[in-house]
Amino acid sequence: MNINKLRIFHEVFVTGSITRAAERCYVSQPAASKMLANFEEEIGYKLFVRSNGKLIPTDESVFLHEEVYGLLQGVNHLEDSIKRAKNDNAGRLRICSIFGPSYQFLPRLIARFKEQHPNTHVNLHHSGCSAIRQGVASGQYQIGLVDKAQSSSKHDSIAYDLACYCAVPKNHRASQLDVIEPQDLYDLDWITLDSENATTKALKKAYTQIDQKLSRSIEVHTTVHALSFVNLGMGATLVDALNFHHFKEVFNLPNVVLRPFKPDVIEPLEVITSNLNPLSGAAKHFYDKLLTELDHTEGVKRAE
Repeated sequence: MNINKLRIFHEVFVTGSITRAAERCYVSQPAASKMLANFEEEIGYKLFVRSNGKLIPTDESVFLHEEVYGLLQGVNHLEDSIKRAKNDNAGRLRICSIFGPSYQFLPRLIARFKEQHPNTHVNLHHSGCSAIRQGVASGQYQIGLVDKAQSSSKHDSIAYDLACYCAVPKNHRASQLDVIEPQDLYDLDWITLDSENATTKALKKAYTQIDQKLSRSIEVHTTVHALSFVNLGMGATLVDALNFHHFKEVFNLPNVVLRPFKPDVIEPLEVITSNLNPLSGAAKHFYDKLLTELDHTEGVKRAE
């Protein structure tokens, strides 16, 4: 299958325009139209319908694009590697992480790594756990950070337990305590991640143990969003140890106070690599630094 046809398909999908797709791929508009038409003929179905002057993806197109986009990323990585190898500059580090560690912990670690490896090209992406696991298994990423321990024949992994701290509004009386317990927050709602998240489940268990019901008023996708609501006085949330240590330097949230929380609530973190493809020299060096940093971070310990 012609890679140029896939690139035209991707650009039309993103822009909704043959003309803009042609410009992005550095080909003429007639050539782009012909490649798209040939691609549709090869696969046997329409990829776009025209509406109000714009090309709208069909359902089949939406399904196909997810696969094509992943393939194009891999091809682009390969082309970059070939060019860098030609210039004796072949080092590359590819990491994909859930959102929490990618917000500040990993950038700081990568910055220190780059001081020693200035010629290493670094890719840091964030995604969901399933996509990260698939990407590490396929070789798209060398190192992955996920939040669910899950055995796999395709991965080597090291699991960590991250202690969680409680974030409350500055004007709430619990902000004056050294340690916050569930009963201290009887008049506050919780802002949590989804019901299947490990910390949400642990929080529910903590309330069950004192015969109280957990009151959740807002559900969010990331801790960053939860902290914004806490800053507005709308409830309390939990913050894992990695973001806790970087809170003051990263977040401009003057109305948020963080305190230890009892009983202990643990956020799981798993560092995964492929057990089929050995890490490159640069990736192994970063991997070792990553584990050392986690091992020496307060509130973070290797899972038993």
